[in-house]
Amino acid sequence: MKRLDSRSTNCGNDDSRFYKLKEVRLKFLRFHCLDRHHCAVQYHHLVDGIIKRFEDANPHIKIESTIMRNWYQLMHILNKKLHTDETPDIFHTCGGGILEDLSNAGLVYDLTHELVNGWRQDFVPASLQPLRFHGKDFAIPLEQGCIFVWYNKSIFKDFGFSIPKTFNDLLYICRELARKGIVPFTVGNGERWPGAFFFSHLFHRIGGEEVFVCDFTKAPNYDHIRDSFIAAASKLLELVDAGAFHKDCNTTDYYGQRMMLIEGRAAMQINGNRLLNYLLVEGPAIIDRLDIFSFPLVDGSRGKTTTLFGGSLATYAISARSKHKREAVKFLRSLTDRQAARDVIFNMGDIPALNHVPFSEYPSAVHARMAEELSKAENLQVHYFKYLPPHAAGVYLNVVARLFEKEITPEEAFETVEKALAAKTGNNMNKLGGIEI
Repeated sequence: MKRLDSRSTNCGNDDSRFYKLKEVRLKFLRFHCLDRHHCAVQYHHLVDGIIKRFEDANPHIKIESTIMRNWYQLMHILNKKLHTDETPDIFHTCGGGILEDLSNAGLVYDLTHELVNGWRQDFVPASLQPLRFHGKDFAIPLEQGCIFVWYNKSIFKDFGFSIPKTFNDLLYICRELARKGIVPFTVGNGERWPGAFFFSHLFHRIGGEEVFVCDFTKAPNYDHIRDSFIAAASKLLELVDAGAFHKDCNTTDYYGQRMMLIEGRAAMQINGNRLLNYLLVEGPAIIDRLDIFSFPLVDGSRGKTTTLFGGSLATYAISARSKHKREAVKFLRSLTDRQAARDVIFNMGDIPALNHVPFSEYPSAVHARMAEELSKAENLQVHYFKYLPPHAAGVYLNVVARLFEKEITPEEAFETVEKALAAKTGNNMNKLGGIEI
């Protein structure tokens, strides 16, 4: 007796309307940091909206969100669960060294063969750079933060300054501003990461991309990394000596950093495109007086201004142990579709890592210019503290703060970070197969 094909009906029509798809529950590990309205509340709402649209279009797939409010809590959960059957199907990542370690351990699904049928072309090429290792793609970004030097055009015009092309040009500007009682750079280094933005740029402009590794104690280019680190620390001290920073920069918080720029008490700050969203609420009148430029070159060094620094509030990877990879990939496609890109621009005042929206449609000139700069970037570099293991990253951030106070020499700064890394040398796999952090 001939067996009937279960996919056909007597009338020859597709019977999918009679077939109920098996329910799938995707575990989604998200990160929305505690103390940022922009990062926490607004992105929380944006991603919630994408989830609702996806579930409405795919009623058999349910997204079960777990939200982390602390970065190290997120790292702890990934370390604990990625190698087990309790793994999240989809998880937040910032790329860089931590994602590379996880992918090298076989804990992250390789998305390279999934980025087909135009999906890869949807992304700004540089935005995939921090998520690719050994020629393979391990995560995809919805949003892309890019770091620039924001400056007050009116102050620059009053002083007759041009955009600095070299570090020495920048030093000159800082000295002239300080001499006239204007703070050159506002830095909210009470939160530590703003000060590290200066070091990351100097480290890169001197040493190039190759100095950014998880653990330089094991690196074959150790000598180059050491020399570049010490040189970057020395350049940071030159900025301190030039009066580039306000005296209380190590106790000023991020709100204070923004207010100094908004109130015209400072000429510049290093910050990401997300500053624009804060300005729309806290000081919209300043926006037309601001513009951006890339951190300048250091004469005779390797780094290029075509490398931008940045990170993402919404970049996601799939666990290699997920039992629902097909559905997880489908969800990632929804997270990076045209509507999601428009939400990032028009609801967040942010920059998507996607090409869906022409620059001419962006709400403001500076918004469009940041997106255009991202599109022209050759590389996107994750900040150095995102490459380092958590303990060493904390030590490094405090070392940079001590450089701002001139409490430590460049050589001592390097040795301190080296000791923190040396404590984690050797095999960093735990007995259960997870990454030790």
